[in-house]
Amino acid sequence: MRNFKKSFLPLGVMVLGAVAAFASHSSKTATLASETGYVTTDLLHPCNEPVQCSIIDTGSFCTASVNGIEMRAYGKWDINDVSCDKTLYRLN
Repeated sequence: MRNFKKSFLPLGVMVLGAVAAFASHSSKTATLASETGYVTTDLLHPCNEPVQCSIIDTGSFCTASVNGIEMRAYGKWDINDVSCDKTLYRLN
């Protein structure tokens, strides 16, 4: 019985390592695909309403409903940019 336990311990460690590797990879991919987009609701203050969008082309542009009006959201190429013109897509 003791040899049986010893032989399965390395197998258990390898399986646990593989599961952890896949779990950490998928969370990093989802995080990298998400990006903050912005909707301009005030021409004096462009890009003033933040919206969660995706950089992966999902077939639909990122939009947000503002006062019942569907508006397209755009991203910033750099966090310090004043304008936003980067194409972003709807999160799935």
